[in-house]
Amino acid sequence: MPRPLSTLPRASTLLLLVVLALGFVLGVVWLLTAQRHAETSREALQQLQAQSSRVTHLDTLLVRLLDAESGVRGFILTGNPAYLAPYQDGSADIERTISALKAEDWPDAAQRDAVGQLATRVEARWASLAQAIEHSIAPEADGGRDGDGRQITDDIRSLIEDLRARTMEQIHATIVASFDHLGDARRTNTVLGMGVLVLLATIIVLLYRQDRLSDRLAALLRSENERLQSVVEARTAELSSLASYLTNTREAEQERIARELHDELGSLLTAAKLDAGWIARKLPAEAVAPLRERFDRLLDTLSQIISIKRRVVADLRPPLLSDLGLAEALRSLAQSGVVGEDEGRIELELPDTLPELPATVSLALYRIAQEALTNVRRHARATHVRLSLASDQGRIVLRVEDNGDGFDPSARRHQRHGLTGIAHRVQMLAGKLDIDSRPGHGTRIVASIPITA
Repeated sequence: MPRPLSTLPRASTLLLLVVLALGFVLGVVWLLTAQRHAETSREALQQLQAQSSRVTHLDTLLVRLLDAESGVRGFILTGNPAYLAPYQDGSADIERTISALKAEDWPDAAQRDAVGQLATRVEARWASLAQAIEHSIAPEADGGRDGDGRQITDDIRSLIEDLRARTMEQIHATIVASFDHLGDARRTNTVLGMGVLVLLATIIVLLYRQDRLSDRLAALLRSENERLQSVVEARTAELSSLASYLTNTREAEQERIARELHDELGSLLTAAKLDAGWIARKLPAEAVAPLRERFDRLLDTLSQIISIKRRVVADLRPPLLSDLGLAEALRSLAQSGVVGEDEGRIELELPDTLPELPATVSLALYRIAQEALTNVRRHARATHVRLSLASDQGRIVLRVEDNGDGFDPSARRHQRHGLTGIAHRVQMLAGKLDIDSRPGHGTRIVASIPITA
């Protein structure tokens, strides 16, 4: 059974983190191994340098000694003091070389003993050379407590060759060990390098799979978003159509009720008022006198009912809108001239003439103004309201501005059905609505609707 798609990115990310951790550990191991190899190589080079220094000191000692012997021999045979230069100049070199050999870190006690014997032999040979110069005796014929000069020289040469041979063996062993170590380092680097390459290849594969998976997820999310968007658009269109239908149905119902009230109820109330007046005139004066107050109250009540009926009819379907046009209907809407309890004034800016407007446009603008003024009276606590109407480049523009409390249009409030109704009416006619308001700075509502909507 395949894993759910939602678990794939998490598993891939976890595996990638594990591989990265292994790569980090492998890199640290490689770094430490390289550091250890470098330290070992440095130590081997230091050993080779020290061993080469020993060989150089041994060779220098032998050369200086042989040069001194040759010089002394030449001086004795010729009597020329120039031949003593190697003997005279070599004394300091011999002492420094002997001191350097004694200061060397020899690997075993036998070599250290050989160095001590060598120093003793060299001192003895140098003393024999001094006696040879003093007595003009050939160096090889000179004798003493340590034997003749030739034997001492042979012993010195033997000791130097032995020390040199053993040092060369050590140099060879160091070189062989260095090559072995280099081979081990090469094998280790090869293994670690292959491991790093494998991890890099694994990371590339994981990143590729993760990228493919991200593309799949993006495609799925995109298709799901498109499906949801289409569903939302369809539902929005249905709701908008339903809202338009309900708005039109409500207007039609209000028009029917207004017509019924005007035609039926109005005629009945008028007839009742006329009948009551006729009865009051036909009855004898002595019979009407006790009932005069009642008749007057009845006629006044009928007049009030007729006035209320006219106001209700005007609210349901203003007759001025169809008889005299939008400007006069708006003027009648604001004829009270006060706003709320503070008795703020309503300032009207209405044109003398307007282009011929469709009934739907006139009714929508009238309802927008009616709702806006209702909101001002209920909530704004304004002291001044300006209601203006104008035509501009094929559009009819309605503005309602007040200096009331204002509000934050971006704040979500579920009770702003009036503004929602205004916005829907403007949307129904392909218009544009602009609501500008700030707390404490009043509100401005601008509705712009195409005249041909």
